[in-house]
Amino acid sequence: MTRPQPASVTFPAEQRELIETMNSRTAPVPPGTLAERALAVAAAHRERTAVVSPRETLSYGQLLDQVADLADRLRTAGVGPGDRVALSVELGREQLAGALAIMRVGAAYAPVPPNLPRTVRWEALSQVKATVVVTQWWLTDRIEWPDGTTVLSPEEEPAGTIGLGDGVPHEDATAAVLPLDPVAPDGGRRAARTAVGHTTVLNAVTDVVRRLALGVDDRVFAQAPVESVLSLHEMFTGLLAGATLVFGQDVDVRHPAAWLAQFRRDAVTAWLPTPSLLNMLLDHLAATGESWPGTLRTVLLSGEPLHPDRLRELRSVAGRDLTVAYATAAAPQDGWVALCDLTEPADDWRSVPIGRPLVNNRLYLLTETLAPCPVWVTGRLHVGGLAARTSDDPDWAAPGPSVPHPETGEPLVPTALFGRLRPEGVIEAVGDDSSRIVVHGRPLNLRDTETALDAHQAVRQAVVVPVAESTESVGYVRPRTGRAVSAEELTGYLRRKVSPYLMPARIEVVEALPLTSDGRVDRRALGSPPPAAQTAPSGPDPAPTADERELIRRVTEVACRLFDVGDIEPNANLLDIGATSYQLVRLATVLEESLGVVVEVEELLRFPSIAVIVSSHLAALPEPVPPVPGPPAGSASTVPGAGSEAAAGEVAAAGAVGAAGGGTLTGLLERQAFKDARYGVRTDLDDGTAVDLAAPADERIGARRTVRSFEPDPVDLTDLAGLLGAARAIRRGGEPKFWYPSAGGAYPVQVYLLAAPGRVRGLPGGSYYYHPDRNALVPIDPDAALPASAHLDLNRAAFRQSAFSLYLIGRMTAIRPLYAELSWDFTVFEAGALTQAFGLVAAERGLGLCPVGMMDSGPLPALFRLADEDRFVHALLGGVPADGGR
Repeated sequence: MTRPQPASVTFPAEQRELIETMNSRTAPVPPGTLAERALAVAAAHRERTAVVSPRETLSYGQLLDQVADLADRLRTAGVGPGDRVALSVELGREQLAGALAIMRVGAAYAPVPPNLPRTVRWEALSQVKATVVVTQWWLTDRIEWPDGTTVLSPEEEPAGTIGLGDGVPHEDATAAVLPLDPVAPDGGRRAARTAVGHTTVLNAVTDVVRRLALGVDDRVFAQAPVESVLSLHEMFTGLLAGATLVFGQDVDVRHPAAWLAQFRRDAVTAWLPTPSLLNMLLDHLAATGESWPGTLRTVLLSGEPLHPDRLRELRSVAGRDLTVAYATAAAPQDGWVALCDLTEPADDWRSVPIGRPLVNNRLYLLTETLAPCPVWVTGRLHVGGLAARTSDDPDWAAPGPSVPHPETGEPLVPTALFGRLRPEGVIEAVGDDSSRIVVHGRPLNLRDTETALDAHQAVRQAVVVPVAESTESVGYVRPRTGRAVSAEELTGYLRRKVSPYLMPARIEVVEALPLTSDGRVDRRALGSPPPAAQTAPSGPDPAPTADERELIRRVTEVACRLFDVGDIEPNANLLDIGATSYQLVRLATVLEESLGVVVEVEELLRFPSIAVIVSSHLAALPEPVPPVPGPPAGSASTVPGAGSEAAAGEVAAAGAVGAAGGGTLTGLLERQAFKDARYGVRTDLDDGTAVDLAAPADERIGARRTVRSFEPDPVDLTDLAGLLGAARAIRRGGEPKFWYPSAGGAYPVQVYLLAAPGRVRGLPGGSYYYHPDRNALVPIDPDAALPASAHLDLNRAAFRQSAFSLYLIGRMTAIRPLYAELSWDFTVFEAGALTQAFGLVAAERGLGLCPVGMMDSGPLPALFRLADEDRFVHALLGGVPADGGR
């Protein structure tokens, strides 16, 4: 197969710098192997407690003796570097001592869960080529192994202290050979395995221990089974910190009440759960009214996507002193590659970001043609640095074939994750290969459907999986404790949230979701094909009914007229026929007012087709389609500027006026209809004579425009300087002169700038004050950031895309002594004049501006260190205009 060649793209220098900064954390690579480092820590803390379990307590000195004894017996059995030893244990100190002893002699452990059927266990032994099994003494008589297999178990009290012997210095040695997927609780079989190297795990865990400030006084809860990489993380997070590992019982792995009791009994301070296990504990606390255990100060989540609402709920239950982080691996059974320290989730998070790479690792987002992705552009996640180091295991390579970086040639390993780089320099995951379906040739991300379902107030956890050998999907929802919700209610709710293409074939409300043995949702089990009788059609694929055909025809007529084309296929992408986002909004307005078709504008912008419009409308409004309304008696038959939909626009506008009389219009469609009516133009004088002014239109009228969509390219500082020059003061005759007027020459309107990181070439991100006399930007706060939620829904997308934003602030103390109660009016007049000047200069400089008159100004005083009487007047979002600029 021919590998795609990197596409030639123009990549902003500031964004390159952003990526380089994100990937710049380096430190000396910890020498040796996992076992060497862990045993060195143990030797320094021989008297401290290493293991606490329901059966026993073990000191680090006792652990050292057990490891040394078992390592000696493994060597006697012929085990050496490069060999594989089966580790068949339940939770407990034998799991820890066994893994350390196997690694110590240079071998790799291959988990073979003892609860598997005999034939599966024996075949696993053959697959990994192991002739030695390490298990627990009480399992030696219960479990049968093939003839010729040497079965060993760690001794509780070795005969004597035996030297550990020489280490295994090879940095690429394999530490463990793990099942590609954790084994399901039903004993399901996973034949494929992956090799996990010492150096990559040692590097990651060392960084995590340092970042989370874990130490000898910590007690780390260990509940993951040996076949999971989470077990490897639990064991060595505790060992490298010199902490105590608190093992739970196998029988308690699905019972949060038992965990909670053990947290309190054994004073657990750190927990490394999956989000699914966290959900179970939060449910239990909500149902019982119990409090968060007081000693538990650190929670490190990994293994699955984490919804921001879970983080908010955790903070609400546990308080702000709790340290919370989220770790991401390159593959389900790989070591960590990235960490995100979590305080409060941002309003625009779809899921908790994977954050930044751990030390000595690098993360890149590349397109399918291996071109680097700019900020906000989705691509496949590739890992570099230590995380891309290839194992030398001849049978089980990890983590997979590499590709060269398109510019540096560095070997990178592609992952199953898709993500996008945020302007603050963290990566946000948006899906993976397992959550993708392809409909009409377009890849769609089922995680969008999960996110929408998760936001429902009655839902604790939602999972949407593709059906095997199908383009359909099925949603599974676990409701919150004490909340009832039906599949029908969720289906109706979901139809207003996602495209019809992303609607599941069915939704099932379940009491519990199947979990893998380490506590992750078993998506493979959920994705098995349902019985044919239960499968319902999804999306717009089924043959349309007569009503649907008629509505498709009528919607198509309006769209053809608006876009000036002959015909449009129902599933055709409207952008492909030349429609702009502005025209799509206009289409939504006309359809609602002329046909009664309610269109979710954001959904239409994401999936622009006639089929989406019709399917969304019929799903949300199953009543018969209303006839086209005619103008009321006595109303005008045309509205200037309304085009071929004039009559409908007049009716819409009339309704909007009535609504406006009772309050401000907030709906996008209502506001658009009101604007289309153009009530600022008098039509009652149209029948009279007029003096025609034959002068040609000033070209600057067309140049000035509002831009709501910006390219990711950075803005040149010279262009920004030219723009801000519209607010500059110059000296004429000893007096300051401005381009725009101000009442009494007071000039109370101040200009502040918020620059997005990496988006203005030559200017660091942060907040600035524009000094009109010095013609200079004065830095205020280099870390300043404004949440997108401060803007109205209509403006949030533009704000996220913008390279900078300008804020016009009225300093009332500079004008109130002159004009008293008229001060605010004159300040607003001045801001309007300044906005006009900015608009003209922006067009000349090739910049786009989006005026913003309404927003939550609460964060602005802190961003710009404003005085008590300073008042927000107006804002402008700016950047390089995207195609069409709207």
